[in-house]
Amino acid sequence: WLVACAWGAHTYLVNRHQIKELVRFGYVTGDIRWNTTQAIRYPFFFCAAGLFAGLFGIGGGLVAVPLMLAMGVHPAVASATSSCMIFFTSFAST
Repeated sequence: WLVACAWGAHTYLVNRHQIKELVRFGYVTGDIRWNTTQAIRYPFFFCAAGLFAGLFGIGGGLVAVPLMLAMGVHPAVASATSSCMIFFTSFAST
C-alpha cells in the first residue's frame, strides 16, 4: 500500500512538473521542481530523517526543517510543513 501511494505521488508530481515546463510556468524562489531524480531523492531523505528522529528520540521537525532549508524551500513553508507534521504526530499519539 505504501509503495503504491509513493508511486502514485511520484507520477503525479513528475507529470505536473512536465506540464509546468511545457507552459513555461514562472517558479517562485523556494519552489521545488519535481523532476524524476528529486521525486525519488527527497522522499527517501525524509523517510531517513523520520527514522533517525524516531531512533534518537528527537522531534522530526528538528531534522526535517534543516533538510527542507538545504533543499531550497522558503523558510515560512518549511516552518508550516513542520507544524503540520507535528499536528499529525500529536494526533496519532493521543
